Amino acid sequence: MLSVRLDGDLERRLNAVCRRYGYNKSEAVKRSLADWLASLEPPPNAYELGVDLFDQGSAAEPPADPLRRRIRERLHEKYRSR
Repeated sequence: MLSVRLDGDLERRLNAVCRRYGYNKSEAVKRSLADWLASLEPPPNAYELGVDLFDQGSAAEPPADPLRRRIRERLHEKYRSR
C-alpha cells in the first residue's frame, strides 16, 4: 500500500482529468506511474526482440548434388575466414 501527498494544484488537475476521462484517481495514478517507469527502463536489445525467432531447428544438410555441395563449401570457406 502506498500513500502519496499531492499539493493542491496537482490534486485539482488530477481530479479534472479523472472527471473528463471517467477514471478514478487510483487508476489514473497507476497508469501514469506504469508509463513513467516504462520510459525509464532501457529498451530491449535486438536479441531480446527476436529470441523467439533464433535457434529454430538445425543447420541445413549439405546438398546431395556434388556441384551444389562444392559451391556451398567454397562459400563457407570464403565467409568463415573473416
